[in-house]
Amino acid sequence: MSTLRPLLSCLVLPLVLMALGACSTQIELRTAAQQEQFARESASRGDWAQAMRNYADAADNAELGHGDAAWQARLHHEAGRAASAACRDDAAQFHFRRAIALAKQASTSSALSEKALESLQAGKPCGVPR
Repeated sequence: MSTLRPLLSCLVLPLVLMALGACSTQIELRTAAQQEQFARESASRGDWAQAMRNYADAADNAELGHGDAAWQARLHHEAGRAASAACRDDAAQFHFRRAIALAKQASTSSALSEKALESLQAGKPCGVPR
């Protein structure tokens, strides 16, 4: 009985799995960009609840696709803004906190998210924070 076939499959299988993983990463990033565009369109129509969902989905896909931390931070910040406009303070706080953490990881400014989070915690009425 030949051991060449099992040995060959042990060598080929990891390569196939790596190729599939790279392909799925690109799909996740493309999906994130598309969801970001959908979110912008929803926000421009004033549909803040839908914009929040789209930005949150975009952020999730960017994370799954190992997207840039600064991009993920921006997506979470926009999800927080949309959640705040939709009067979903719990979701807004979550997204602003996530944006702050990712911005620090990416060594970019988190000042806008910090200001928006402070405004929420101060009990300001819901609306679109800057």
